[in-house]
Amino acid sequence: MRPLASLFTSFLPALLFGQAMQPLAIPPLLEQDTMHLTVAAHTHQFYPGMNTPTYGVNGDYLGPTLVLHKGDTARIVVENQLDEITTMHWHGMHVPGEMDGGPHSIIQPGESWMAEYPVKNPAGTYWYHPHPHMLTAKQANLGIAGFIIVRDSTEAQLDLPRTYGVDDIPLAIQDKKIISTGELVTYPLGDSLWVNGTPNAYVELPAQVVRLRLLNGAIARIFRLGFEDDRNFDVIGEGGGLLPAPAVTNRLTLSNGERAEVLLNLTGMAGDSLLLMSYGNELTQAMPGSSNLILEGSLLNGIAFPVLRIRVVAPTADPVTSIPAALVNNVPPDESTSVRTRTKTITGTGMVAMGQFLINGEMFDMDVVNDTMVLGTNEVWHFVNNSNLAHPMHLHGVSFFVLERNGEPPPLWERGPKDVVLVDAGEDVKFIVHFGELAGADYPFMYHCHNLMHEDHMMMLQFMVVDPNAGVADHDRSSVLLAPSPTMGMVRFAAQFAVEHITVRDVLGRTVINRTGPFAKEGSIDLSAAPAGVLTVELGGQGKRDVARVVKE
Repeated sequence: MRPLASLFTSFLPALLFGQAMQPLAIPPLLEQDTMHLTVAAHTHQFYPGMNTPTYGVNGDYLGPTLVLHKGDTARIVVENQLDEITTMHWHGMHVPGEMDGGPHSIIQPGESWMAEYPVKNPAGTYWYHPHPHMLTAKQANLGIAGFIIVRDSTEAQLDLPRTYGVDDIPLAIQDKKIISTGELVTYPLGDSLWVNGTPNAYVELPAQVVRLRLLNGAIARIFRLGFEDDRNFDVIGEGGGLLPAPAVTNRLTLSNGERAEVLLNLTGMAGDSLLLMSYGNELTQAMPGSSNLILEGSLLNGIAFPVLRIRVVAPTADPVTSIPAALVNNVPPDESTSVRTRTKTITGTGMVAMGQFLINGEMFDMDVVNDTMVLGTNEVWHFVNNSNLAHPMHLHGVSFFVLERNGEPPPLWERGPKDVVLVDAGEDVKFIVHFGELAGADYPFMYHCHNLMHEDHMMMLQFMVVDPNAGVADHDRSSVLLAPSPTMGMVRFAAQFAVEHITVRDVLGRTVINRTGPFAKEGSIDLSAAPAGVLTVELGGQGKRDVARVVKE
């Protein structure tokens, strides 16, 4: 006989919503040389007889799954038919800053934007969503989001499920706040649980090994996923690609913006059913979705609740029936290759939607570049969380590997490439990251909390990735030489004339150092007081003037 608590969780959707279970919606595939995405306002009935205003991509709610192939060129046209600005961010993709779709890449109402970039990511599960400053939570909550599946030749050699919608299933998990008029409220913690925009969802899966592509698409809620019978499953991939080998677990914590690929062995289970759960009762008190009374209220807080009912049907004609022992050679760079270590300290006290959380004491400013990295280098980062809440921290344009959590190795399922890492209150998370894409001051990359309420409330900073060889003026055109670049402070200069004045400007053209000589043809400049980034150094004298650039770390 099943325990009362188990029966309660099984019927919780009906108790909350008074509605029968619905078949899971599967987003359509889009795989073309040039893909067109139209963002527009719509109306959709998630519950019978209730019309809900939504935003969608090529449809009423959410968007198609984009299929990209490593080595190809992605061409995606985004048309904005909303009455407000938007952008489109290719979350997790390794693209140049001007193609990243961050808050600087605004698409005005009635206009289009084309992203074109080589596909460099390994096979994996990525996603796209809007990123307009202070509108991200609203637009994502109303339905602008979709999966990106990248395929490559290495993954194609593995015996893995990959028949989309049959044994390879995308699952965008979201909680929603919907009021009696049918409107979706941009509120951090909802009372309704939707998968692919389907409340009370069920899916029929064949009695074989199936692949679930999990996405936490919620505004703020953290999901702790597992099955009602506590069965094990195999994690084979994270946000940036596949793991070196499957990692067996019975729980998977998925924070906002994170993805995971899971293999579930249903062999011999035809006619049976499973219930995928989220165990909010197992979250720490700093995680949105726990029972913590300082967090905004929700019927789903602090309890175990159903996510998806899986009904097992007959296997397909050519089923995958075993879990591979090894996957891909996806290992982190050696820590000794790091050119520097950066510590990012999170501070602040507040609630899921309220309060001011800061990174290194700073908040977002569209006109300020906070960090500069050098193309092709590796760095070690520490996120130290001294605030009262957990924060899922996301870096644009890169993937990274977690090295330690509070000095200890991460669990096996968290040792693949990532672009979001959950940093609980009191935690110090250390990871190594490779900077392989350029991003200038006009279109810098972001790093931010992926709790969208916190992001919209300025918990976001910006960084550039520069090529130091391209950043210094060509010697055939400039008579000024500067070295070293990058630098932490002192720079030697050499000019072909006696220098009488030195002016240093930051990426926004502001004068940060201004000195008057006379100086000799050679000397030193102390740039310690200048901000990090690409600095323009102007030297003048004897009626001559010339400039060069240097990267200040």
